[in-house]
Amino acid sequence: MLFAGLWLLLLAYALLFAPPVPADLLGQLRDLALARVQAVDPIAIAVFNLLGVLPAAFLAILLFDTGKPSPWPFALGSFVLGGVVLLPYLVIRDLRAPLQPAPGAFVRALGSWITGVVLLLMALGLIGFAALAGDLSAFATQLQDSAFIAVMSADLLVLTIALHRCAVMDRQRRGLRLSGWSAQAVHMPLLGPLLYLALRQPASRDDLG
Repeated sequence: MLFAGLWLLLLAYALLFAPPVPADLLGQLRDLALARVQAVDPIAIAVFNLLGVLPAAFLAILLFDTGKPSPWPFALGSFVLGGVVLLPYLVIRDLRAPLQPAPGAFVRALGSWITGVVLLLMALGLIGFAALAGDLSAFATQLQDSAFIAVMSADLLVLTIALHRCAVMDRQRRGLRLSGWSAQAVHMPLLGPLLYLALRQPASRDDLG
């Protein structure tokens, strides 16, 4: 229900409440991709790049699924269309199926703690960049003027909530226990699930099955 609600809210905002599409959408995409701070605020650039970090974190969790349908097209599609593509999979995801006990090399590497550390450091760097170089008033103006920046910001919020829930479910399915500072730190918005991936250790075959 949570994932379905987030999906409906994202669609409703994008279709009914978002500001107009900018006249030079392709130019704005280019400015965001090339991090041209003279054209778009650094906060928007950070949001744009975080929408590459979070789908990678979802891959590290979802590609261990063995149920139907396959998570691959949804997880990969999230790099382009974000929660619009990913959230429907989370709604219909078969949590009764066991996790993959012997994943391939790519999935093992993607699900390793090293990847978790890399994603966490990338997110910290982007947040620091936004905090130090960004201008909230300029970003607010761009939110009001550009449907793309507004919808991608809403998408980041939705994916942040969804990733937190997926990380909790993953921890429960694997039977993993955290203690001390990490038990509280993994509940931080945005960074918490990435910290969990950095701390996650492979579960036993009994846990995965």
